[in-house]
Amino acid sequence: MSSRRWWPLAAGALVLSAAALLWVRAHGVPGASRDETWTRIQREGVLRVAMDASYPPFDIEENGTFRGYDVDLAQEIGRRLGLKVTFVNVGFDSLYDALQAGRCDVIISALPYDRQRTTVAAFTGGYFNAGQVMVTRQDDTRVQREADLAGRRVAVEMGSQAHAEALRLRDRVGVALQIATARSSDEALEMVRAGRADAAIVDGIAARMALRAQAGLAIRGEPLTDESFVIAVRQGSPGLFAAVKGTLDALRGEGWLEKLAEQWL
Repeated sequence: MSSRRWWPLAAGALVLSAAALLWVRAHGVPGASRDETWTRIQREGVLRVAMDASYPPFDIEENGTFRGYDVDLAQEIGRRLGLKVTFVNVGFDSLYDALQAGRCDVIISALPYDRQRTTVAAFTGGYFNAGQVMVTRQDDTRVQREADLAGRRVAVEMGSQAHAEALRLRDRVGVALQIATARSSDEALEMVRAGRADAAIVDGIAARMALRAQAGLAIRGEPLTDESFVIAVRQGSPGLFAAVKGTLDALRGEGWLEKLAEQWL
């Protein structure tokens, strides 16, 4: 989409986001009067965020100090809602237990959407898509969409989601690509850099980190899969959910999330 065609859409999104926030400030958050959690948060002025702080660059804890993409995101949501943010470090497998037990108010922890958890948690839209992407050498622009992988040697980590996606493209979509397996996503990317593969399929985080660490590669086209990270709020908290979702939507509309990704990835 050209910048001239994108600008009216972006401007419209900003206007709508700003209007939504003004409405909330004037009229309150829908469902807030029925939401004891949101009432308590507003009274105490504190938003408790659960995360597994062992997943850089999203969630990191060192000597009691939290940092990372998700930490900055949580702090910005709290700032816009006029709340102090505190972090609860929980193992990834226990995040939903902590939410249900009331040990936290929200989960912001590189959390993928889980349809099976919708009975206990309400999910916002995605704030970062960690889905599979195509990577080529920076000087090779022949691959721009999945169909362009036809006839090319594509490196993937054996047994990974990238491997499954390459098999899907070859066997179900009919893209006649040649699969070259590697022991890791880093090795798959190195095969591309060294000219032993035309392209690699890796997850969006691995791709961005590789590009940040060393020049010579480029992400091509749109993500092949949607593996977006979302924020989870306990079911039965409509006021809190509306406040968090509305703030996240505004950040997305402003381009703030992409700037945050550029900072950390």
